[in-house]
Amino acid sequence: MSLRFLHTGDLHLGSVLAAFSSRMAAKWREGQLAALESLFSRARAAGVQMILLAGDCFDTQEPDPALVRRFFALLGEQEVPVVITPGNHDPYRQGGFYDAVTLPPNVHLFRTGELAYFDFPLLRATVFGYAFTAETMAAPALPVASELPVDRIPILLAHGDTQSALSPYAPLSGGALKASGFAYAALGHIHKPVPQKYYGETLAAYCGFFAGRGFDEIGVGHANLVEIDGKSVHVTPVESTAARFEILSLDCTGALTGEDVRLGVERLLAEAAPEEGTALRVRLMGQVGAECHIEEGALERLGEGLALFEIRDETVPLFDADYLLKDPGMRGAFYRAMLPRLDSESERERAVAREALRLGFAALSGKEG
Repeated sequence: MSLRFLHTGDLHLGSVLAAFSSRMAAKWREGQLAALESLFSRARAAGVQMILLAGDCFDTQEPDPALVRRFFALLGEQEVPVVITPGNHDPYRQGGFYDAVTLPPNVHLFRTGELAYFDFPLLRATVFGYAFTAETMAAPALPVASELPVDRIPILLAHGDTQSALSPYAPLSGGALKASGFAYAALGHIHKPVPQKYYGETLAAYCGFFAGRGFDEIGVGHANLVEIDGKSVHVTPVESTAARFEILSLDCTGALTGEDVRLGVERLLAEAAPEEGTALRVRLMGQVGAECHIEEGALERLGEGLALFEIRDETVPLFDADYLLKDPGMRGAFYRAMLPRLDSESERERAVAREALRLGFAALSGKEG
């Protein structure tokens, strides 16, 4: 028996995107939908026979009704079965938004916290799953291999946490997955990359985030193209075409003026050449002259054409010894207190003192070291 399907999820459609202007947030959300359309188009070209959505399709329990209608209309255009499990961000609630929309005939939705299944005889596949019905829940008991149909490819579609047994978000134990005998566990909830892993004969994989919503989700989003052929399961990551959040660092060590820093940022942007529409944060690092005044607002104007451009000044001012010996403030007092260690015969003690001095100056400047 063989089967090819698309595994995605954690779309978080309708996110507020508070860091953006209202105009850019709306444009970013439209871009997410366009990227999803592109993903489905590529999946059709790859010959997928089914689409699995592993929860958190929406970012909120009360998404915009127009967005919900657009999303399900898009699913209805797919010529293959689509199976959805609601997650902790968009749990199924009786009379909620999932009930307010008419599901297209090809779309199947889990509506209970108990394990249920949808059977697809033509595909010789059965998809097991459950729905979050609240923001937190315990995972339902999984079947054991002997309870699964022998003439079907058994798949688990689940929004849950394999990383922590104490998670409030449907923790899934390795032992239960190992005993289950599923050919593949299509998982959602963990956004950061998690290597796919075999639990016995069950290959479990997260799809990860599809489109970033902030600087904690940088780089390209992904989905999984999965092919099962007998006992063989092959997972191919598929990159999202959605715009990205990116973080770059610039070492400003030696800069004496704000103009030095500005030229450095200009060079960084020229070399990195971020795509138009990217959300970019630049971290300014290193030790700069005591008189180097960095105007973050002025530097952020260099990011014209980007969806979002942030400057984070994490530099540390470098003071010369003569200045610090005479400085009546906390910096001078700290430096003078460290002098015996800085002049120590021990290289190790001198190195520790230099690092302590760097961190201390960073703290006194209100910045992280």
